[in-house]
Amino acid sequence: MKIYSLSRLFVGLVASLVVACSSEGSTSPASNPPITEVMTQTPTDPASISAPTSSASKEIPETGTPSTESVTIEIDADAGVTEVASVALGSPVVIQVFSETEQDFHLHGYDIELMGDDVTFDFIADKLGDFELESHESGDILLTLSVVED
Repeated sequence: MKIYSLSRLFVGLVASLVVACSSEGSTSPASNPPITEVMTQTPTDPASISAPTSSASKEIPETGTPSTESVTIEIDADAGVTEVASVALGSPVVIQVFSETEQDFHLHGYDIELMGDDVTFDFIADKLGDFELESHESGDILLTLSVVED
């Protein structure tokens, strides 16, 4: 019985405060929203939640197919050994050539020619066949690259 009396007293007290607060400085009941509307809005109400947005752009290839990782081939120009490698048609290829001396390196068929002691050929294997990477200084064939259909 005592609990009922306390809870009834508490409800009465809260009601008195709400009435007193809502009537202070107010000339009409329509100018202040009822307290119950403010108290019932929660952070999960659809009105208080907005959809997440992102300004990050997604990279979409122009062809509609995902890009493939580069095939990397390392060549030691001073080893005296002809390397052999095979890649699929359309693959990005990176050939890194390391040499103790500056040389002129030529990838036949793709007509890419680079000069230096450490050079990097970076291209798309868009031609079928076998292609030789040659040192013009020594005349050595450093690599035979086969481009094959996948």
